[in-house]
Amino acid sequence: MHDHRFQSPKRRSARLGAIAGALALVLTLAACGGSDTDDSPSPTPSDTPASATPSATPTVDPTVLTDLSSIDVTGDWGTEPTVNAPYPFKVDETMTKVVIQGTGTEVPSATATVNMHYVGINARSGSVFDSSWISGAPTTFQLSGVITGFAKGIVGQRVGSRLAIAITSSEAYDPNGQASIGVDPGDTLLFVVDILDSELAGPVGSTVTPPDGLPVVTETADGVPQISIPAGLAEPTEVGVQPLIQGSGAALQATDALTSHAVCVTWDGTEYYNDYGSASVTDAASAAVHQALFNALVGQQVGSRVLVTLPGSVAYPTGNRTPSIAPNTSVACVVDLLFTQAYS
Repeated sequence: MHDHRFQSPKRRSARLGAIAGALALVLTLAACGGSDTDDSPSPTPSDTPASATPSATPTVDPTVLTDLSSIDVTGDWGTEPTVNAPYPFKVDETMTKVVIQGTGTEVPSATATVNMHYVGINARSGSVFDSSWISGAPTTFQLSGVITGFAKGIVGQRVGSRLAIAITSSEAYDPNGQASIGVDPGDTLLFVVDILDSELAGPVGSTVTPPDGLPVVTETADGVPQISIPAGLAEPTEVGVQPLIQGSGAALQATDALTSHAVCVTWDGTEYYNDYGSASVTDAASAAVHQALFNALVGQQVGSRVLVTLPGSVAYPTGNRTPSIAPNTSVACVVDLLFTQAYS
């Protein structure tokens, strides 16, 4: 659909652009230019705290690692790690070693939004080229906007885990390298990542039986909600909010951005918006046509599935061009709240 349920496409793009702009350079997909940094490796294993930049010598070829047993990471989860590794090394396939096993939700997909601390190390030199611990705050981003190997190493891992991820050059910055951070073509990257929070795959919580007199919500075999409007059901005269599944995660704040899935129908039962089956969508409140829908969800908890009914005077007082919706059309939406993050 051309109009997103919460806000106009223009505002949505600006919001996502702001998040992308906050993402550290090291993780972005754009790998431009060759490296002009010293390509001489360190000859022996070294302890690498996130702030260290070890010196290198030019005579040792990288060791090819077939597993990550020689990568030693110490320190408590959530604190800056110390990394001991046999620099220089490389890997021929991207590999993940679970250093600390978390017990939280699994990162569901390569498009998920994840909050984490991380440190990135060039496996050729042992030099740290980026660290959220050095920058002073964890980072939240969508895995669809990072280098392929980083996303591959994160998907399926659990919140609360500490990971060591060795990424092949082909799934990092090949063919050009990334000169601005000292990464040459062919360089393997090593990340240590603490997963602090993750987008959910779907609603998680206790089922709530709604009262009579509301649109009826059923579910397909693959968990997608469907909304039907019973014949003769009166249109709403005010905004209505009814949890269908009560989650237990963070409550959405008016100043947050929300990652969610949703489906919406007009009061005659015509579906005009459905983003299930595609990547989740992240939005913040705005002054566009569906600010009321976002506002209705404020206070609801992550993990919840919520039915929202909007009278026509609130939903589409002047109608909508694409999709075509007449003025003063009432609507019903079901929203799965999957993740929240502060937005400014």
